[in-house]
Amino acid sequence: MKNLNSRQKQRFVDNNNGTITDSLTELIWQEGYAYRETGNYISWYNARDYIEKLNAQQLGGYSDWRLPNKLEIQSLYEVAHSFLSRGKTFILHIDPIFEFGYGSCFWTKCTKLSAALGFEFDAGDTHWYPQSSISGTVRAVRLSSNPTILIKNR
Repeated sequence: MKNLNSRQKQRFVDNNNGTITDSLTELIWQEGYAYRETGNYISWYNARDYIEKLNAQQLGGYSDWRLPNKLEIQSLYEVAHSFLSRGKTFILHIDPIFEFGYGSCFWTKCTKLSAALGFEFDAGDTHWYPQSSISGTVRAVRLSSNPTILIKNR
């Protein structure tokens, strides 16, 4: 029998330096994201440039930021969360610890031919877009993750 006073470990921890640690996957995520900072959607090519800028600025004291893979970005999707913005409730399924506004499609590092994979937090879908399409944004991640953890906890 569980102790009624015991608390479940909080999954996402704000590191108070522009980063959030996911205690489940051990990944460290950028708290903000490109759309919030620029006010514009960006192409996959610009997403890579944005990551280079974060590394040059050493966000959170780190210079090894990168685009997430498909499983990593999907690990942030949470059915139970919606998002309130400008007085309207949007169904963008991500923990409210993360900064979020507009721009539900996030680029991944996954590519094939001239397309790149984007993940959408409104429907939980992935879609292939032309790499030059100005239709996404990016939330950077760092550290390698164990794919077994990501698959098991989906």
